This record gives sequence, C-alpha cells and structure tokens, in this order.
Amino acid sequence: MHRKEIDFRQPAILIAGGLLVAFIIYSHLCSKAVLRGYYTIGVILNNLELTPEDLEVVQLVIKRKVDQINEQGGIEGRELRVKYLDDRGSTQVARQVVEETVEDERMIGYVGCWSSTRADAVSEVVGPARVPFIGGYALTTLFEDYPTMFTAELGIKDVAARFDLLLKKYKRPAFIGKTGDLYTIALLERMRELEKEDPSVRVVLEKWYPATHTFTAAEHDTLSSLLAREEADFLLLSFESGITSALLSRIRQAGIGIPVFTALGDLGFVVSQAEGGLAGELYDLNVVGIPGTLNLRMQEQIPSFMDGASPGGALEVQLNFGARLADSIGILAEAARSGEGAAGEGIRERINTGLERYRDGGRIYRGWFDDWHFTEDRAIAGDVLLAWKPPTLARHILAPEQYMRLNDTLQEVPVLFTHLDMVEINRVSDIEGSFYATFYLELTSTGRVALQQIDFTNAARSETSHQPLLDIKPVRVKEPDGEPPLYSYMYKVSGKFLFEPDLKSYPFDKQKFSIHFQPASATQPFLVQPSTTALNDSVFGIKGWHYSGQYVGYDHDIVSFVNTFTDERHTLPYYKFSYTFVLARARADFFLKVLVPLLVILVVTYFSVFIPLLRFETLEAIQVTSLLASIALYFSAYKPEMEYATISDKIFIFTYIMITSLIGTSILQFVKSKKHDTESKVAKIYQRYIFPALIVLFTLLIVS
Repeated sequence: MHRKEIDFRQPAILIAGGLLVAFIIYSHLCSKAVLRGYYTIGVILNNLELTPEDLEVVQLVIKRKVDQINEQGGIEGRELRVKYLDDRGSTQVARQVVEETVEDERMIGYVGCWSSTRADAVSEVVGPARVPFIGGYALTTLFEDYPTMFTAELGIKDVAARFDLLLKKYKRPAFIGKTGDLYTIALLERMRELEKEDPSVRVVLEKWYPATHTFTAAEHDTLSSLLAREEADFLLLSFESGITSALLSRIRQAGIGIPVFTALGDLGFVVSQAEGGLAGELYDLNVVGIPGTLNLRMQEQIPSFMDGASPGGALEVQLNFGARLADSIGILAEAARSGEGAAGEGIRERINTGLERYRDGGRIYRGWFDDWHFTEDRAIAGDVLLAWKPPTLARHILAPEQYMRLNDTLQEVPVLFTHLDMVEINRVSDIEGSFYATFYLELTSTGRVALQQIDFTNAARSETSHQPLLDIKPVRVKEPDGEPPLYSYMYKVSGKFLFEPDLKSYPFDKQKFSIHFQPASATQPFLVQPSTTALNDSVFGIKGWHYSGQYVGYDHDIVSFVNTFTDERHTLPYYKFSYTFVLARARADFFLKVLVPLLVILVVTYFSVFIPLLRFETLEAIQVTSLLASIALYFSAYKPEMEYATISDKIFIFTYIMITSLIGTSILQFVKSKKHDTESKVAKIYQRYIFPALIVLFTLLIVS
C-alpha cells in the first residue's frame, strides 16, 4: 500500500512566522520600563469651589501628567499614583484627610489645598513629618519653620504690594469676609494700614461671616443698605467662588454698582457663575495667565484637551487650574530624580533635597503651564497681574495698570489692547514652512506705543540685512483726551511668516498659521490683552484652505543667566504672544488627482479576477500594469518631502498591498487550478468578496 508523504514545509513556515511575530511583540513590550511597586501623591481639592464638571477636567489633566511620568519610568522605578482628598473647604477636614494618609510610606507628598487657612492646619501634620508639600497659599510667613512646604501661589509680599496700588484709588472701602480665614485677615490689615497712612481713607464697613453661613434675603438687603448708606466706593469681598457669585448677584440687584475685589474667589469662576450676568465691575489679583488667551505651552503639550470645545470661559480656567496641579506633581517627580544628594535617607528626603534646588532660580522646571522656580520664601516666582472685569463687559481682562518686578523693583508696564483682523493668507509652502499674510493690527494703550517696541518673531528675514520681510503701513492714529488718555493705532502689515507644518495627516491635515510677537527688548516688556475671538472675522482670503478656528495665546518663559564673577544665578521673565489661525487643507485637488485615479485602478484590477484562468497571462498583465500605474501615479502626484509617512503615503501603500494580494492569489489559483483544494477556494473568496469589501471600507474611512 502506497503511503502518502507528509509535507512539513507549510507548518514550518507558519511556526517560523509565529515565532517572528512573538519576538517582535516581546521586544516591543520589553522596550518599556517595568514598574515594580508604587508611590502615591495626595491631591487636596474641595467640592465647594469645584463643580463636578471642573473636577472632571482637572482629573483628566492630572491623569495625563501621571501617565507621562510612568511612561518615563515612574519614580525610582515605581508606578506613580494619585489619591484625591476632599477637604470640603474645612480646616478640620483638611487636617483629618492628611492625618489619615501621612503614615503611609508610599505617600511621598501632597499638592493642592488652595487656602492659606487650610494649609496652616495641614502644616501642623506635614511640617514636623517633613513631607514634601506644594500648596496654594499666599501667607508664606506662616510656614517659615517648615522648609518642606512650598506654594504654587505668589507670596503675600508681592500680593500686598500690588493690592496697595489698587487700594490707593479709593477713599471709602468696605469689607465683607469669611471669619477666621488668614488670607482674608491679611488683606483687611492692608486696608487698615492704608487707613492709618492716609487720613482721607476710611474703612466704612467691616462684616464677618462663618464659612458655613447661609445668607438670607434680609441679610442681603441689610448689607446692600449699609453699603449705600456709608457711600462705600470699593468692596473687598472674601469668600469662595460659589458664595461670592451668589452674594455679588444680590448686591448688584439692589443697585450697588461699586467695584468689588474677589479675594478668595477665582475671578474666572465668579464671572461664569454670577446669576444672570450680574457681576458688574470686579478685580482680582494673581490671575492665572492672561484672560481671553490660551496658554501656548498647554496647547503644545495637551492639544487633545481642546478637541470639541471652544477656547475661553470655564474650560480655560479648568485647564489652567488642572495644569498647575499637574505641574506640581511633575516638580515632585523631577525633584525625586534630582535629589540624589540625599540617597539613603528615604524618598521623601530626596524630594525635599531636590525641591531646594528650585529656589532662587537654581533650577527651572519646564512645566505644562509655565516655567517654575521658587523665591527665597518658597513661593512660586512670577508676576502679580491685576484682572479687571469692566461693568460693560461680560468677561474679565487685564487692567490697564500692570506692574512687573524688574531689577528687583516693581515697575509699571504697558498693556496693549490688541485686535488683529486677518485679510489674506496665501502662498503656503509646506516645504519651506512659510506663508504670506496681510492683516490689520490695532493697538490701544494708556501710553504712546512705538512700533519699534514690537518684534514679529516668526517673520521671515532677509539673508543680507536680517531685517523682517514685512511691509508695515500706519492706517490710523488716535490720541483722544480723557483720564487716563487712550492712544489708538492701526497698522496694515503684509509679509512672509514662518510656521512648523505637521504633515502626518496630509492631505487631511489642519495647520496652525500664527503671527508671533513679543517685546523687542526684555528690559522694556509689555503685556497683551486681545479682543474676544467672537469679534474676529473668520472670512478672509485663504486659497486652497478652509477656515477651522482661531485663538490668541501666550507663553511665559523664564530666562536664566549667571553672573560669572559672583556665581549668582538670576532670572528674567519674558512674555510672548501669538494670534493663531487654524486652517484645514482643501481636499478637492487630492480627490481629483490622486484618490479617484487610484480607485479606478483598483476597480479595473478587481474586474480582472473574473477573467478565466485559461487567460492567465492577460489576467496577470492587467494586475501588474495596475501596480505599475499606481507606482507611477505616486511619483507624479504632489507630496511633501518628510521623514515620516503621511496619510497620502499610506493610501498608496494600501493600494500596493491590495493589488499585490490579487497578483499573489491569482498565481495561487493558477498553481492549484487542477487540485480544487481549500487554498484555491479561499483565494477566490478573497478576490471576489473580501477584496472589494476592504476597498469600500477603506474608502469610506478616508472620505469621512
């Protein structure tokens, strides 16, 4: 009897292929750091100031930062986790939640706790235990004995200096605040000090209420009557954002229109929560960023947070708040790596050693939100900006009077209220990374503005003179009377600008075309307050592109330098501003010149599978010709020369694979034509049913 020989070639090929795939997967997995064990950082928040929507955004930002840290190896090879602790706005609860977790050896630090009073209660636990802590308090003098406590807020010394400048405009200030809050007490003391220094100033009203107090309608009427009777011209209102918004709405309804300073309440939250838009004129210090602008550093690091959402409003505040907490976590993680001098003393002491190196600009942490370093009193270094919500605006902006610390002195800097009206964007070059733009730029300020003060940093420059390739013509100059006088200038600017194209999604990409500008000299800084994007024109000349959106952004760098003769390190703040237009590339040209011809080639190739195998030479000739035609189309079509594959490249690669698969299955059917085995049947099913299904699915995916 004849024995059928077993063919081991196909199983061997399958086994070899499986081993190769397993090796590739194993190599990919082993390329990532293996984290053993974990550490925890406590994030102290409260449900009084943050709504569930606020918490969702904040936790999303923090999660992204923690994931990034873990992808980079975690902390000392251990996974980093966060534990959210709700202090409910209470000093007792804040201390309790810390006492319940501080004994855990895996708890390596705390961030958050946005209150000097609650931070003071927490300090009695974390201070003696030398637990790393980055809080949100301004009264740094309370924590001088606890060197492991830092704050992401500006110190009271800088805040009080700027608050004094604001108070000097008023003669009859009033006060309504939360009992026992230390920051509130400090601000009231500044009002009392000014009262002693200037006999013409008198605090006409002082009212204290517990944090849990519920205001009645009668109390609202009483407070409004007292403010009116005493002829108060300024009100210091110091409660959390929710209470501030409710109380403010009742005062405004009673006809009290005096300026209000929101001490404990965040101005962004107060404006968004005020009932019926009854906010009136408001002030706030230490505003997070510049109102109405997006933090460009956040846009670069976490652009996905803005998908499907409009810039500004509550989302802007939520992202900024979340990014500050995320940066605080990032500093603790980096401090653990930089604190090698305390090796053997435990992870907490290594973090403490690392944090000390960020004082006085010794080290600078490049965070998502900002560049971070701390002052001598362990408060974050930065500028105390004064936010102002005019009575006629529904949003807050920078006040015209701003001060920055230059050469260790507080100096007034101009604010340029700007509006950019784009006229045309054309001659976009993906290869050069350049475009031409024409726009009108309007500048308004309380002082005269010289165009030489502004440097358009992304303007293309002459190869000989290195001057910007711009044509700037004055259109209008207004110098009206008034107190203070407002100087208004309008310029028409035309020229060539540079941008950084991201072509991974070409031709379905969106590009950011920006007009960057900054002070021409770091010693003559200015701040920019843009108009709301709702007033910006979205209809302008953009041949080959479609308008998608626009925003105004800023970036705040810390320039660090060293005095070689004294080995002292100094820092210099530097603001940069940007008007950015997001444009989507028009797809009609690609569809007509590339996608449609490729679909025709694929359809013709598909019809070839119905040719009988007796005409195998004709069948293969059509399929091979289709493959060569698609390759020729690739070389004739426009494509940006990049180091990575674009979507256009992937479409061609998909086409090559699909046509090659037909060639291979046709050969397989021809070889097996007389055996009628399973392989031949599977090849035929693939050609007639699976192949067209894949083409249709891929086409729908591309078109959508």
